[in-house]
Amino acid sequence: MGAPTHTSYRLDWIRAQFEITKRDLTYLNHAGLSPLPTRSRDAMNQLSAALATEGDQAFGEHFESLVHGLLDNIQKMVNASHDEITLVQNTSTGINLIAHSLPLHAGDEVLVCNLEFPSNVYPFMNMASKGVVTRIVEAREGGLTVEAIKSGLSAQTRMVVVSALQFFSGRQEDLHTIGAFCKERGLWLIVDATQAAGLMPLDMQVMHIDALVSGGQKALMGPPGIGFMAIRQALLEQMTPIFASAISVEGWEHWLQYDFKLQPMIRAYDNSTPNLIGMAGLRASMDLLLEIGVSAINEWVSHLSDLAIEELDRQGFQVITPHLHANIVTFAWSGDAKAAAEALKAEGVMLRPHFDATGNGYLRLSSHCYNTEADIISFGKALEKITP
Repeated sequence: MGAPTHTSYRLDWIRAQFEITKRDLTYLNHAGLSPLPTRSRDAMNQLSAALATEGDQAFGEHFESLVHGLLDNIQKMVNASHDEITLVQNTSTGINLIAHSLPLHAGDEVLVCNLEFPSNVYPFMNMASKGVVTRIVEAREGGLTVEAIKSGLSAQTRMVVVSALQFFSGRQEDLHTIGAFCKERGLWLIVDATQAAGLMPLDMQVMHIDALVSGGQKALMGPPGIGFMAIRQALLEQMTPIFASAISVEGWEHWLQYDFKLQPMIRAYDNSTPNLIGMAGLRASMDLLLEIGVSAINEWVSHLSDLAIEELDRQGFQVITPHLHANIVTFAWSGDAKAAAEALKAEGVMLRPHFDATGNGYLRLSSHCYNTEADIISFGKALEKITP
């Protein structure tokens, strides 16, 4: 995949938005946690100052605008309406809400692959006491292909759960094909977009995604502890909320009436007292990503990954990241992966060690919008230096 042209990708301007670029550090761990853009830090600091001096007045003045601003940004990124989006604490919260609100019964099966992130597996395993079966299929080409789905499909399969961008292998899933297959077979498609939203184009309507959840701290470059959940109307109509909050009912402003009638559709999942400071940071981060352009970011980080794979091939490493990828590149490390990551950190390169199900070590690098070709060169030189 070719690199964007200089005129279409304003790298100098983008790098100026990130204070981490002023450090003598090559940061390649965005799949772990992304550094905040300066504007996001400033937005949170300004709101914190207002809350310190104004209290509830500041909360009231900022709440509505932050909610609507975030919903607008999420709508642009995933093509869901405001009436299909709510904010959640993190991916696990959203996946659990979906899992326990759906009409899943004893014998129903949920299909995932064996490289899936635990947040998308354990919530369904936790429903085993209700008779729900979590069927784990062997990954193909680093993730969940339609062929992999077919290998585990049965008459009891109700749902497919998949990460849009796999955290371990780096595979960028073909959601168009998976979504079309699930729609044809009458299966719900639930997508974890935590590694993808903000750097991979997503469209819930075109991709036939029934529900999508994302934390804000990785690809979206927001603060930890804030994310979103988007559920299409057709699926919402089949769901029963598993909890009620002070604001999830109609007429919630009348605190002592106790007239229990849940708000319609996604508003029934709204939670009380949201993470307002986190919302300010996430909105500012999403503003920046939308200004740059998600497709442009995807093209750029894919180019950087191609360069990293070329360098790893040159040095003789086994790369497990498939051809269909975005910002994540993972390669095998025969020695102590944690020690290797620490050695690279000492050389000014930060990435993440990982381990497969049998304990084999790997190193994972993950770029984002502000990284440069020079960063990949620095990574390659540091890797050569620490390799026995």
